[in-house]
Amino acid sequence: MGWAGTELYYTPGSPHCRAVLMCIKALELDVDLIKLDMYQKYEHKKPWFVKMNPQHTVPTLNDNEYILWESRAILCYLVNKFGSSCPKKSQLYPTDPEMRANVDRLLYFDTGTLYKNIVDYFHPQLMSGEYPDDRKANALKQSLEYIDLFLEKTSYCAGPQLTIADFSILASVTQLEGMDYKITAYQNLFAWVEKLKSELPYYEDCNSAGIEMFRAWAKSKNKSYDSKGK
Repeated sequence: MGWAGTELYYTPGSPHCRAVLMCIKALELDVDLIKLDMYQKYEHKKPWFVKMNPQHTVPTLNDNEYILWESRAILCYLVNKFGSSCPKKSQLYPTDPEMRANVDRLLYFDTGTLYKNIVDYFHPQLMSGEYPDDRKANALKQSLEYIDLFLEKTSYCAGPQLTIADFSILASVTQLEGMDYKITAYQNLFAWVEKLKSELPYYEDCNSAGIEMFRAWAKSKNKSYDSKGK
């Protein structure tokens, strides 16, 4: 499928970008992927990019001069615009109000609880060399326990079928691999991650290099962060 005039600005090490990359693959879209060097050249702070996105964040989508950032908004937009004509693709963001609400709930959970707790716990260790905070460690564990509980009753995060909620949460959870944080004790969560790794033909292309890039960056920032997990 051609998708002329559409660009995605991204960096492979970002879980938010990896989620959008998986969605693009699932929708079989032809998108011009423009990689930004955020670690050495700080390309996201260049005037041309700040003009496009004043928050200078990735991923940023330019769909024929319609500019959109925030990964979860991009996920919704992509399926709404390009998945509606195909039942298999439209189910990634269902139109049924209850099913869509379940997806939305998981997207909000990811941004406000899961990913927030990942950042809250690891960022001070990586950026400032602080000692691990037990309270923040427990908050992260609680977030993972919630997902493990959600997956007791359903095959995927938001129900019986794959949705963009899975892309978003999978990207966040696998970011922990870059810090060697183990999730094997969360049996449902671990099984779900392993299932998607084998089930999604595009998982490797969209994720592995980015996780390794983040791992290298994290090690270069601080070699003593706590990666115990469970």
